[in-house]
Amino acid sequence: MVPGFAQTTSTATPTAAASPAVADTAAQDFGRLSVDGGTASEDIGLARQAIFDGDLGAAGRLIADANMALERARVDNTAFQKAETELQPAKTKSASPARAASANSTPVAWLPIDGELVLDEAIEPTPEKNAAVAAANRHLRAGNTARAGDVLKVSGIDADYIIAAVPLEQTRKDVARAAKFIKSNPYKASEALRDAENAVRYASVNVQAVPQPAPAAPQAK
Repeated sequence: MVPGFAQTTSTATPTAAASPAVADTAAQDFGRLSVDGGTASEDIGLARQAIFDGDLGAAGRLIADANMALERARVDNTAFQKAETELQPAKTKSASPARAASANSTPVAWLPIDGELVLDEAIEPTPEKNAAVAAANRHLRAGNTARAGDVLKVSGIDADYIIAAVPLEQTRKDVARAAKFIKSNPYKASEALRDAENAVRYASVNVQAVPQPAPAAPQAK
């Protein structure tokens, strides 16, 4: 959560208003990232590359590492409950393709693996605004959320905090499937890892800068 801001929640559907229940829990749901989940995501991508390069030994080790990271992530208390239909298939709403008819409306555990601030899509970008958002992201990655909030507040910028998340249990199944096939059928192992990568979905919390009150004018005596 980025302190010092008024926050509203963006839903996956650009024309739909956020439900009160989602808005009420936005800060709790999107406030923390899973370090182990992020590690697993990196390992999955590296394992696919290793298969492509023909290095099945390295791919097998990376798949095993991803599996262990996901096991740790199960108990790191960062997962949040959402239905796939509540999330976006792309990082920005303008770039989001139409949601697949197969998108699940049943809430499941999602693991937040990455997050960043981006300039609100309704705002005209300028070098100054982009620089302010980049600076705020640097502070976020360093764990200094208060400083990140100050940067946006002083700049008067509205931004979206974008969370990338994966369905926890389905990702574990995909990685287990990759482990099963890595020696006997690397192509199927790569397909399983691709399924895990394609399962990433996005959610955003709008972070509205709260202007600093102007100092009161001195009263005449």
